[in-house]
Amino acid sequence: MNYTSRMFLYVGMLIVLLTGMMVLSFKAATDIVVSGSRDHLRHAAMRKQEAIRLQGEELLNYTDIIVNDLRLQEYLYIITEIGTGRDGLASYYDRQFGSLPTDARVIIAQDGTVLYGAEYTALIHAIQERGLGNGRKQFMFLSPEGPVMVAMQPLSYQGERLATSAVARLLGNDWLRRQEQQSDDYLLFFERDGYMLWTSNPEYRHFSINLPQRTMVDGDRTFYLNEVSLPAGSEGMPRLWFAASETRLLHMLNRYRDWAYAFTVLGGLTVLFLGWLMVRNFRRPFTQLMEATEAMVQGRLPVLNRSESRTELDMLLNRFADVLDALRREKAKVKRAHKKLQETAITDSLTGMYNRRYLQEITPGLFAQVERDGRYLTAILLDLDYFKAINDEFGHLGGDAALVHFARLLKRNSRANDHLFRIGGEEFMILNVAESPEDSVTLAEKLRELLSQSPANYQGQCIPLTVSAGISCCSGRSGEGSLSQLMRAADKALYEAKAGGRNRIVVHASCEASRGFPVHRKTGRSLSLVHDRDRNHRTP
Repeated sequence: MNYTSRMFLYVGMLIVLLTGMMVLSFKAATDIVVSGSRDHLRHAAMRKQEAIRLQGEELLNYTDIIVNDLRLQEYLYIITEIGTGRDGLASYYDRQFGSLPTDARVIIAQDGTVLYGAEYTALIHAIQERGLGNGRKQFMFLSPEGPVMVAMQPLSYQGERLATSAVARLLGNDWLRRQEQQSDDYLLFFERDGYMLWTSNPEYRHFSINLPQRTMVDGDRTFYLNEVSLPAGSEGMPRLWFAASETRLLHMLNRYRDWAYAFTVLGGLTVLFLGWLMVRNFRRPFTQLMEATEAMVQGRLPVLNRSESRTELDMLLNRFADVLDALRREKAKVKRAHKKLQETAITDSLTGMYNRRYLQEITPGLFAQVERDGRYLTAILLDLDYFKAINDEFGHLGGDAALVHFARLLKRNSRANDHLFRIGGEEFMILNVAESPEDSVTLAEKLRELLSQSPANYQGQCIPLTVSAGISCCSGRSGEGSLSQLMRAADKALYEAKAGGRNRIVVHASCEASRGFPVHRKTGRSLSLVHDRDRNHRTP
């Protein structure tokens, strides 16, 4: 075989290689994009499922707050045991617990008498059907407005069970819209027998649902479905689905396929023509080109030295080097964007502090460190006092300014090993692994005093701020390692601080129980100690 034949044979092989690369890249890109879209749909559905579970936990926490209120227990004891009127019960309940974000609240005596919330007949009927039961319980029932999530718990006084307290949240259209904002690409809805009952976007009620294939189609629009599991106690409820549109993705892939085919044909013809022109001088540049191509197949982006020659093949090599440079730049951009996306996913956009997602990621390591070193993990839960009044007086922008001011104060005055989080709204938390829990008490008191002395500034107006804090602890030696337990304990302490007049710090009994931790206090400090079982027991 002569030199020219070999050249054209090599050129033909290169055309086949380039074509195969384009086909392979298109197939790989299609598989990656489609599988990535499906993974995103599945993960999004899991996040919705976790959000529902957290809402159930939140309702159970509300029942804890209600049944542990001593004055309410005394009210019910007087009503049920002594037989007095219950006119003051409703006013006390509304004043004490009316701010809880629930849709229905009832109290039912042991004999079935409705002591509070008689207007919520559907909820009362559902509870009576299932029985009052014992212990904390959660279930769901169906109402005309949508599924209802219920949390209930016995209410006792001095060991004697008096009644059952229940709170409920409606998971109807409004709730669905809060969980998933109305858009053309995503949808959250309840379905039964192939019919959409309640949805975050009513425009899609007419879509045809194919449950075996888990798709939803209307004309040229296609949504893929992933079921969101409901919590225990939801038997007989309509199924909850999260849907994501892949129509835009499929159109983009079709356009990419057409361009890939066109580029493959054009590239093959160009290489064939250039190969004919470079018969006498192809060995050196062709070898470089093959080496670069092989490196790209292996996933590397090699650096090609540009040639000063003006022949067509050398110019092609130079252009190939430019393509590699562009790919390297784009790769660097993708890395930077990925890094920024990771930072955005774990930080709060307003204050720049870590959010709940990062809290879930970091706490296993902190608990492992506490268990390994036999130290203490303390949680300081801080909540700005009367924040709603700030929003009402200065507007939400003024409230944002107050939040940013408080976040800066936390960052400036926290320690190197403190982990700062914005839990939500005006609520912040500091996690710290320390030798002694008292260090966190000192820090919390310092922050409380600093904030009361340094008001926020919004458009030239001073916004006076105070903060209440609840502190909880766990010891590696005690074997405790639950974030939910730690946060519940801190939340109980914070509740006591709020109930005790705000602008104060309350230390949970878990800190006192951690290897005999002494809580030292100076005269005049707003600091107290709260126990789980005795909410009125405080150390001055």
